[in-house]
Amino acid sequence: MMEFDFTKAYKEFLLPQTKPQIVTLPPVNFIAVRDKGDPNEKGGCW
Repeated sequence: MMEFDFTKAYKEFLLPQTKPQIVTLPPVNFIAVRDKGDPNEKGGCW
């Protein structure tokens, strides 16, 4: 499987510009994982 290089694919968003500017990002998919408890305690997450 080939790695995806975000820096090359989205360089207009990730590389620093010479002047501050407002950019409009395209829609993206993401995933979020939610849990309860403290992962640092025994039995902290269920």
